[in-house]
Amino acid sequence: MDGRTQQAQELRRQIEWTLARAVDPSDVLPMLHRLARLAVDGSDENLFAYLHLAELLVERDPWRAALYAKRVLTHRPDDDRGWATLALCQTLLGNYRFAVSAYHHALTSAPKNPWYAHNLGHLLDVALGRAREALRWLETAYEGARENSDIAASYAHALARAGRLEEAKRVVVRAMKRGGSREHEALLRWLEAGAPAGQDQPVPRPSPMPRRLPPVVPPDEAKAPRARRTKSKVVASDLDGALTRGMASLPFDARQRARAKELARDALVHFAAIRSRAQTAESLAAAVAYAIVYVDHVPLTQADVAGCFRVRVASLRGRFGELRAHLDLAPGDARYATVRR
Repeated sequence: MDGRTQQAQELRRQIEWTLARAVDPSDVLPMLHRLARLAVDGSDENLFAYLHLAELLVERDPWRAALYAKRVLTHRPDDDRGWATLALCQTLLGNYRFAVSAYHHALTSAPKNPWYAHNLGHLLDVALGRAREALRWLETAYEGARENSDIAASYAHALARAGRLEEAKRVVVRAMKRGGSREHEALLRWLEAGAPAGQDQPVPRPSPMPRRLPPVVPPDEAKAPRARRTKSKVVASDLDGALTRGMASLPFDARQRARAKELARDALVHFAAIRSRAQTAESLAAAVAYAIVYVDHVPLTQADVAGCFRVRVASLRGRFGELRAHLDLAPGDARYATVRR
């Protein structure tokens, strides 16, 4: 092994160590850029750097992120994460037909991923007006994540635009029984009015990823007395309650909710004994929920999840870093993943 390869491998380990402790991802960007330059073109370390750069920059700089994703795909043409990231880049840039093609590639490599199917179907229906073509993909997504309210809304919208109005109503009514929203009520009113063309603006229009909840300002943990913070200890009942409440606002299906409860039990063995820092049921529950996002490749950010649990992003980031390191979590982890490839 030459010196350059050894340096690249060591730098990658440093990056993984940093990410495992959930430092702000923007702090890792310089290290990733350095690794991309240092590693041999097309090596595992080189492609690791470019894929993470693409995923971290996709919303901030989709044009540059697309370039990085393409570099990954040059060497790994079957990489579903590379194709999905490229698809999101093109969606944000307004290149919808390119995005559709990229999602097709992602689904070829990961045909059971309901998020890819949803994103493709949503683009075909809303962005390109091809509702009948979209139904194949949205039905696949709906079967794979039936309890996800955003997927149900997208599916119902496409059904209505394809002329299958009664089916669309049944989908929305079922979704509302599990927990409706004003958007679902607006969608149902539109359907009951006959789904008039040009009047579906109130309909929930999920973005190419599950829609984000508005940010919620959490309690100011810094004002809590130090003695109380350092002696906090999470108990199982509190964690279960916090997890149930927070997941109600997340686009998780029943299997993902069940796996989150399993992961929470494993997490509690580690975290229940920690008294050296502020611990709340909500912060640990948020970390558990984000672990499912991480394992299943659900396209949500830490900010999306933190908002549902009313905790600071930094708090979620710290707990998830410890959880990831303690349980040795990895994308697609067989212990907790529900999306099988």
